[in-house]
Amino acid sequence: MKTPQYFHHLGKTVAMYAKPSLRYWLIALVAAIHVTAFGQALTEVRGRIVDAKTDEPMPYATVKFDGTNLGTISDINGNFRVQTQENVSTLTVTHIGYQSLTVKVTQGKKTEITLRLEESGTDLKEVVVKSGKYRNKNNPAVELIQKVIDNKSRNRKEALDFYQFEKYEKVQFAINNVTDKMRNGFLFRKINFIFDNVDTNRVTGDVNLPFFLREKISDVYYRKIPQAQKEYIRGERNSTLPGYLDNQGLSSSIENIYQEVDFYKNAINLVTMDFISPIADYAPTIYRFYILDTVLLMNTPCVHLYFAPRQKSDLGFMGYMWVALDSSYSLRKIEVGIPRDANLNWVNEMQINQEFNWVKTAEADSALMLSKDEIFMDFGFTKNSDARSFLGRKITSYQNYRVNEILSDTLFRTKVNQFRDVGADTRDDQFWATNRHDTLSAREQGIYTMVDSLNNHKPFRRIMGGVRFLFEGYTPVGGFDIGPANTFYSFNQVEGFRARLGGRTNLKFHKRIMLETYAAYGFKDEKLKGYLAAYYNFGSAQTLRFPLNQLKLWYQDDVRIPGQNLSFIQEDNFLLSFKRGVNDKMYYTRTIGAEYINENQDGITYSFSARNISYRPGGILKFDYELRDGLFYQEQVNTTELSAGFRYAPNEKFYQGATYRTPFLTKYPIFNVDYAIGVRNFLGSEYNYHRVSAKIFKGFFVAPFGWTVATVEASRIFGQVPYPLLIAHRANQTYAYQLESYNLMNFLEFISDKYVSINVNHNFGGFFFNRVPLLKKLKWREVVTAKVLWGGLDARNRPSSENGLLLFPVDADGNNITYTLDEKPYVEASVGIANIFKFVRIDLVRRLTYTENPGISKMGVRMRFKLEF
Repeated sequence: MKTPQYFHHLGKTVAMYAKPSLRYWLIALVAAIHVTAFGQALTEVRGRIVDAKTDEPMPYATVKFDGTNLGTISDINGNFRVQTQENVSTLTVTHIGYQSLTVKVTQGKKTEITLRLEESGTDLKEVVVKSGKYRNKNNPAVELIQKVIDNKSRNRKEALDFYQFEKYEKVQFAINNVTDKMRNGFLFRKINFIFDNVDTNRVTGDVNLPFFLREKISDVYYRKIPQAQKEYIRGERNSTLPGYLDNQGLSSSIENIYQEVDFYKNAINLVTMDFISPIADYAPTIYRFYILDTVLLMNTPCVHLYFAPRQKSDLGFMGYMWVALDSSYSLRKIEVGIPRDANLNWVNEMQINQEFNWVKTAEADSALMLSKDEIFMDFGFTKNSDARSFLGRKITSYQNYRVNEILSDTLFRTKVNQFRDVGADTRDDQFWATNRHDTLSAREQGIYTMVDSLNNHKPFRRIMGGVRFLFEGYTPVGGFDIGPANTFYSFNQVEGFRARLGGRTNLKFHKRIMLETYAAYGFKDEKLKGYLAAYYNFGSAQTLRFPLNQLKLWYQDDVRIPGQNLSFIQEDNFLLSFKRGVNDKMYYTRTIGAEYINENQDGITYSFSARNISYRPGGILKFDYELRDGLFYQEQVNTTELSAGFRYAPNEKFYQGATYRTPFLTKYPIFNVDYAIGVRNFLGSEYNYHRVSAKIFKGFFVAPFGWTVATVEASRIFGQVPYPLLIAHRANQTYAYQLESYNLMNFLEFISDKYVSINVNHNFGGFFFNRVPLLKKLKWREVVTAKVLWGGLDARNRPSSENGLLLFPVDADGNNITYTLDEKPYVEASVGIANIFKFVRIDLVRRLTYTENPGISKMGVRMRFKLEF
């Protein structure tokens, strides 16, 4: 089958990215002449081409208006769109191995149609596409693929002892379907100059606006024994808006979406999801394969195959591959897309093109290495081709291949796979002119010019300020950001209505110094609270930006809910005000602290802190203690604590938001170890103790069965301390599902001085729902979770008249509400449905132990909101 020179990317957008052939320049010229001369009404035909028997989409079918040179090629999902102002009456569709189909069209009208092609009655010599039920047994295509699988270990580049090359990546995003209504709309009419850089698709007429460009140049080194690959980034730049977007986080986000595509691996991670490779070890059980023909590629006979997932909604690819018909059975070329029904959000279409070519080795032999590497995506809220969407492309080029030349061990000493040179993100124009592999087009260069203009445009800065306030909750007033907005108002049973106002300084104030503060007032307890902190970064980076080399000093006088330990959200967030059951137990805490944090590129973090904390009872809590001569009351508990922490997170990726880092799930583990010592008689401290904690977090991708997140934690307190200094296990009385908390445990229900916990959360990614006809269109995903907590409390930490420790809390009627975990572990499990409306997760949670405790819920429904791919 002859591969078209002009590849119609996504059925509508390739003209933005690829240089059209002479044929299409002539088409555009002829069309322009006819429009000028005759002004005929536009005739448009759009639709989908499918196999008449199987309803499978048919990519690369030729669609042409009869009597003209105007036509197009169907995309990877069989979609096409063709239009003309010539006088036409019929349209013909052709595809190798199928009967041609001619249909009538109405002049001057738009028509949408599904075209079904019948298999041809005459077989081509090389084509082995048989009618009837598809089987692996005695299937030449499957036998060929099995040989490809059997030879993967020697064909993949990792079979080499050493290799190195220079890599240049260019990522571009554009807004598609730009209309006059958009140009003249409220958001853009005052910045209309951005449309000077629009591009028009010469085939479809769609107008797109490039708005983002990222370039990166790096050196890649590989060693087989011991295996290691390192990438040293020499230069990187983004056409971003300083002060509004986090460049580091944006780079991590892009790399998380556009990860390296290696079809020799069993799974390929793209847009945070694992796709099964068509040459995975188990590919014949996931895919259907068809031999189409044989062709010559670079003077090598190759078999041309078509493949598609057996289950359309699975995360697999469909497309074509070319396999060398020699003893190597190596992959020489591949072009893939994703099925339209794949359980994937926000990505309407995707296309990946790769080609491999020979590179000479040090032993005068040759090795197959990538010579072409392109990824195209269409992101949008709907698959409607007329809807506005974002077009993204990543083009990677490779130069200076050196194969099987021994590399120095010093290149592999860094613990992370990717290392950024100092100053990589500040390279000047001369560096890029010298080092980029090709010159930027006028429109690509225009992106940098456009962004520079926007940065100096006050109306646009006001718009971006509004967008930032909407998503991050902060609004700038000179050198000070007011926020976060979701904490301005909240309520609880102890404080009643709580009003809060605060903020922090921004880069206009100082690059390496940040001040943060807030004041809050509870109208029920009539108490004023507050917080004041100062951050100073010793390095050249901004405060809160990786890698931290930062000192923080703070003072805080506020309330704290025992056992509420939240990640990525403020405790006084308005939405967390809604809680089940009774929430009348709090501490009033006063903290003075200092903390030093040091991060490095290897993923290692050291931290040292000192803090003096006083706890006072709030709500129904009382600090009573018992001695042999009676019951007494203590006003507060004071402690001074020194601590040290170690964190190892190799190859961690995250987005730095306004307040928190939002991590991306990867296959790499994260280790945390912390040690704290309580120092008696220092700054009023009353207790000596030691606390050791450890935590391991690991993500597992198990395509095609989804992905798992597992967390193991342990902690131990040595010494005698009252219950405010013991471990109050993470509880959750809100209606939001919290991944690391126990969602049916009450605050202060369980305390320990030692514990071990296991938390496993698995998302099947729709593996089962995808096989149910009525459910697969909804693209729901099945989730299951199990949480087990083993704990205990030494006799010395149990209150008695002998030790005089604070008595465990009781409710308003004097009933016990706090327990230990000596008898058995606390266990809760949940099943749920995720990806409802693409961002809602609903779990049915069941508590399996300690169900006799008063005031608890044995079962509950919890909800979580998160946008996912």
